[in-house]
Amino acid sequence: MDSQEEKKIIEEIMSQRRLSYSIEVLDIQGDKYTIRNNFGSSMIYVKKGEYFLLEGELE
Repeated sequence: MDSQEEKKIIEEIMSQRRLSYSIEVLDIQGDKYTIRNNFGSSMIYVKKGEYFLLEGELE
């Protein structure tokens, strides 16, 4: 993944989720995006259609 693609993904997640902290993309596997925030926590977002949902929201 190049930096332009990563920046686009981060901007999409930040605008949809209205996060108050910075994030970075660690890994992409299909429609699952592993993200780390500036506090060091990792979370997995799943892209459903045009939306990014936390993996736990799908259960």
